[in-house]
Amino acid sequence: MKLKLNAHLIVILLLFAVLIPTTARSQKFTPGRSYLAPGRSPDFITYKLDANASGVTQTINNIVNLTVVSRDSNDLKAEYRAGFIQGKLQGKSIIAARDNAWDNAYLTNPSHTFPKQHGPSEAELGKAALLLNANYAAFLGYLQNPATHALTAYRLKRLLFRMLGIYHGATLDSPADLDFSGTWLPDGDYLQTSERILGYETAELTFMDIYFLNAFCDLMDVISFLPEFAPRGIRLEDFSSRCSAFLKRVGNEVILTHNTWSGFLSQTMTQTVVVNDDMITFNAATPGLIGSGTDFGYNNKGLMFNETTHRMSYSKVKPLGLWIFWRAALAEQFSASITDFFDAISLDNTGTYLNGYMLVDANTNETGLVEMSYRCFVYYRSTGGPYTVSTLSMDGGECSTDYDSEMVTPDYLMGINYPASLQVRNDLQSTDNRPARRVQFNKLLPKVNNIQTAKNLITYTDPTNPLSIFGRWDLGYGETDYPKQIPDGSLDAKVGSTAMVRSFMDLSGILDTESSNRGFWMLYGTPHVRGKPFIWSESLWSWQPLRDVPDSVDGVFTLMPLYLR
Repeated sequence: MKLKLNAHLIVILLLFAVLIPTTARSQKFTPGRSYLAPGRSPDFITYKLDANASGVTQTINNIVNLTVVSRDSNDLKAEYRAGFIQGKLQGKSIIAARDNAWDNAYLTNPSHTFPKQHGPSEAELGKAALLLNANYAAFLGYLQNPATHALTAYRLKRLLFRMLGIYHGATLDSPADLDFSGTWLPDGDYLQTSERILGYETAELTFMDIYFLNAFCDLMDVISFLPEFAPRGIRLEDFSSRCSAFLKRVGNEVILTHNTWSGFLSQTMTQTVVVNDDMITFNAATPGLIGSGTDFGYNNKGLMFNETTHRMSYSKVKPLGLWIFWRAALAEQFSASITDFFDAISLDNTGTYLNGYMLVDANTNETGLVEMSYRCFVYYRSTGGPYTVSTLSMDGGECSTDYDSEMVTPDYLMGINYPASLQVRNDLQSTDNRPARRVQFNKLLPKVNNIQTAKNLITYTDPTNPLSIFGRWDLGYGETDYPKQIPDGSLDAKVGSTAMVRSFMDLSGILDTESSNRGFWMLYGTPHVRGKPFIWSESLWSWQPLRDVPDSVDGVFTLMPLYLR
């Protein structure tokens, strides 16, 4: 279904962008040191609304670990209250995440396409706000469209009320008195003009700042494919491509892994959310999110997921579409099967943040892979033998089922930002900018036979080539046809299994800080090269202000507590 924005609203938004000032104010920072570190305390920090809604956060080995539980007879109210608690617990770290996202966008793009300088200009904040407000208005239109499936609209409303709760938790003393009937939505009549602008280095958050954090990858892809940056739809610059991952069958179990390649200002963390009967635990790319963002985790229906982003030079983006951050959060929280996940992720195709999702159903041990270009979805499924492949065309054209048989085998899947689907490769004009990872996976994946060997592989770095499975761009060397030197690379690693998912499914979802229950394995930190991790104060970017991130981006694998029974 297409999302539409009428001409009258477009005119309003254009006037809004021209007439309303953005909020970019400078602050004083100490280069190489953290000025803000809420959430980095090893102590428990708790917040409780009442007996039915509370949460806790604690930092372990540089991993901020958040758990929120909220129950109410009204799902929308329960989601809002969960978000409010999240906003209270994350507080100023969300402001840090907003500013870090803007700085990451500058630092990790050698051409400095957008923003053009360290810290967005008022004009750049205005351009981004215009795109975000237009997309948000189109999203509300999608929810209100009678043609939208009722259950889909209802679940998306739940996620929206959680987002509103995060904003209110970070900015209000107590929850707002809202209409949770489902007919009311926080539209332009509710949100003040001051809440629909974007800030940078300001003391206050806006609602659109929260939307920006959640929609960051979609937004940056939309901007990168604007005609001024991508003549004839082809990006001329080398934009970041993220993440390494694999899925491996080991006896009667399936192991799923992932590491995030991102700017080293990213505040990667773990997050567990219980809203009534729905439970999910995941790696969140940053505070302030309704979903994973970097996409690794599992829910209490038995569905485990990860993704790696397709490297693309060509796409056709839809600024007013149902962006993938909504579809992914929907799929990850509510899917009870691999088919459910596919149905949610393929509700639209906006040509933005195009990923390959590896999926596992812990109930049946079925595995799957969903890849996508701007025009085709390619859907792989296996119960232990060769994968069956089907496609969904978004434009009526043909979508081939041909794939790379080294990347998709009955025993394992590998994720290297280079699509396995030959169709998707061709559509996106994709290239492999770190070819050593494929060679390393082909050699080492057959040897993975338990959690420990999985941890070893997802953190494998060739000492002579830092552009490995677990790697770094900041060193300025490594095997690639696209050299660059930026403060970016692997800054975490996660490992989960179907056994962990089944244990999660057995929990009642009651908050308990004394619980011995554990989730997945996670490491916060970069590879050690020549004996050291990435250290901001010793790097080429020692002048960069550090907000809620450590100077030494380092840690150890930790089996993360769930704080649930």
